[in-house]
Amino acid sequence: MKTLTEYNATCLRIAVCVPVRGTFLYVVPQALAPCANVGCQVIVPFKNRKVEGYILEKVSQAQDLELKEIVDIPHKTPLFHSQQVAFFEWISEYYIQPIGNIIRSALPDGMKMGLCKSIFLTEHGSRAIEELDRDSEDREILSWIRDHPGKRAPWSFSRISALEKLKWLSIEDGKPKRSMTPLLRTFVRPKKGVDLKAFLEQDEGTFKAKGEVEFLKTVFSSESIRLSELSANFSNGRYLVNKWIGKGVLESYKEKLCRSSLGNIVFSSSPPLTLYGQQREALDSITAALDKKTFSSVLLYGVTGSGKTEVYCRAIEYAFRSGRQAIVMLPEISLATYMENIFRSRLGHRISVYHSGLSSGERFDQWMKIVRGEVDLVMGARSALFAPLPRLGLIIVDEEHDPSFKQENNPRYNGRDMAVVRAKIEDTLVILGSGTPSIQSYQNCMNGRYHLLEMPERVEKRPLPEVEIIDMKTLPERQQGNRMISPRLHQAIEGNIRSGDQTILFLNRRGFHRLYLCRFCGRHVRCPNCDVSLTYHLENDRLSCHYCGFHAAKETTCVACGRKGLKAYGFGTEKLAHELRELFPSARIDRMDADSTRRRGETLRILKRFSRQETDILVGTQMVTKGYDFPKVTLVGVIAADLSLEFPDFRAGERTFQILSQVAGRAGRGPAKGRVIIQTFNPNHYSIKTAVDNDFLSFFMKERELRQQLGYPPFYHLACLRLQGNDKEKTAGAAQKLGQDVRSVVKGSHQMNKDLILLGPVEAPIAKLKGKYRWQMLVKGRTNAALKEFLVLVDRQLVRPLQTRGLQLILDVDPYQMI
Repeated sequence: MKTLTEYNATCLRIAVCVPVRGTFLYVVPQALAPCANVGCQVIVPFKNRKVEGYILEKVSQAQDLELKEIVDIPHKTPLFHSQQVAFFEWISEYYIQPIGNIIRSALPDGMKMGLCKSIFLTEHGSRAIEELDRDSEDREILSWIRDHPGKRAPWSFSRISALEKLKWLSIEDGKPKRSMTPLLRTFVRPKKGVDLKAFLEQDEGTFKAKGEVEFLKTVFSSESIRLSELSANFSNGRYLVNKWIGKGVLESYKEKLCRSSLGNIVFSSSPPLTLYGQQREALDSITAALDKKTFSSVLLYGVTGSGKTEVYCRAIEYAFRSGRQAIVMLPEISLATYMENIFRSRLGHRISVYHSGLSSGERFDQWMKIVRGEVDLVMGARSALFAPLPRLGLIIVDEEHDPSFKQENNPRYNGRDMAVVRAKIEDTLVILGSGTPSIQSYQNCMNGRYHLLEMPERVEKRPLPEVEIIDMKTLPERQQGNRMISPRLHQAIEGNIRSGDQTILFLNRRGFHRLYLCRFCGRHVRCPNCDVSLTYHLENDRLSCHYCGFHAAKETTCVACGRKGLKAYGFGTEKLAHELRELFPSARIDRMDADSTRRRGETLRILKRFSRQETDILVGTQMVTKGYDFPKVTLVGVIAADLSLEFPDFRAGERTFQILSQVAGRAGRGPAKGRVIIQTFNPNHYSIKTAVDNDFLSFFMKERELRQQLGYPPFYHLACLRLQGNDKEKTAGAAQKLGQDVRSVVKGSHQMNKDLILLGPVEAPIAKLKGKYRWQMLVKGRTNAALKEFLVLVDRQLVRPLQTRGLQLILDVDPYQMI
């Protein structure tokens, strides 16, 4: 450790990737100084180990400071630019998360450094191998390490450490290594100056191998060719390559390849010759905001089918012409796949698609393309928000109301809200687009924080679909129990098939049967890790948990009473598709949900078939409700409109309105008028009635009034304190103690005592999840400042003591999932 004056050097402010708050100063050795730039990944000593970190700032200090020096800068290319530092710091402060972990989570997994230990056998260890029993586990470990010196051992570190204490092993710091590197492939090409014709005129005895002449013609016909391609086309390709390299005719070389995520364009999009009046007005306002080159936030409220996507395309083209870049955020990976084709067919190939559905290698390569400046548009799910675009001029958040923009693991940020923050920090325009805006965003328009642009009509003056309600309570009991499809919906589907039109059926529940119940004791088959019922899936013939992934064989005997009387109840998309095949045996039916799209590329295949009208009926969950434009869809059926109302969440009514409005908007987007049939047991609920009437404003006013009375956003700020542990009784006791401690914290501050409302602690609606018992408290803040002060105190005083007792306290700011 040396002082700055001894070095006469600049020090670096670094975010370390460990769960600690704040940043740390380090000295940069003179040898590394030229490549120590903001955004670079570094290895630094931290306490008694080496950790990964990121340079945030160069700091000149005049006073003597004793600082550690950075160990290495593994890669010289900055992974983010300096404007993003303030953004990362804002997220860290608002969501009470270490900034190093924020940055690390924003980067692709392949960027993370592996700081493994290298293990070697000592002389004492060699003797121990001879002395230990042959069946001893210690001898097995020592023998493996003897045969694999320096490698990572397949045993826990605590197990290895025990042998180190016996001086049988030595453990050394391994060289930091990034888990993902550029993809290198071997290419073959003719050497310069070599004349193929001259070689072919030689004595025929020169070409004895099978296909040798054809092989040479293939290589000489192109500037270069992949070695793997030659091996695939010629069974003796590698032999021929080596032979002619030896003769000085060919040469091989390595070249980096991009693991591209881009596929073929299957949904081409041609720009309309003219824009409609409402599109032109919206675009004029957007381009005027882009010209100012300052922060502005716009809510583009356009009904489904009003042409928002065309406005997005024109706005991006305008940003490109002024030398700036853009980000488009979408709520679903499946929607990103669809929209990618539209944007690429219109905007060219300087586009990067970036989301968690890509492989680690694809994400790594896409990020590096963005860093190198080869990309002008980044589109994807919420992680696309962090793309390192230095000339960012426009951020578009499509379907801004969607709850999937909220990340449900650390860091628990809301991508929509953070898009507004990044736009403000980088003086950028942000457009929040939706046909069913969130209550918060629309209230921000009323308060003057956002600028409202409205597109109230569909393009070409197409009418909104006719909506019909089927009150399932009025159907005969035998029809309610036997079929998921009401007679009215059955008749409409049948007519649609006859006319050659397409149908979308929406059911926001996957699987075949919802639960298996004992008819004698009433117990249902539950997940051993979660406080939920197992769902039966016919395709795999097994029961599965949709939360932790546990699965088991279908049971026939009740584990509680031992009697054989288990009966299946409930339904999901798999059962709906099964029933449709019985009702309409000649119809071509596809299913689109998290189960059917699990295989890579399956989402695109399903959408491709539907766009080519190779599918008559598409069954799906919320995946089918967003953003798709299929002109032949003239009928949409909602099987159970009440499901989203069941959730114990103050946003249940809002989500129901949004889902129904969005799925209804898939109908009638072509020349033929659309039709929507909604099956429900609760037709008089205000969210269903206003969705049927396409009356967002009435819904907004009703929902706004309820939230104001009950103290929920956008009038109050929320945080959820969620405590979880492995032991049920211990977790319950700790939750009660947490409630007492939290109230003591609040009573210690006059401002917090006045501005905060504490609810709980209570068991979470799903009291056990993934093996953890869960309790939670809801904190309402009249002001954000009071809630922020409270969360900082809780983090400082209560989080660490709970963790040392085998519990975990999660601070969720602006929570979206209350279960």
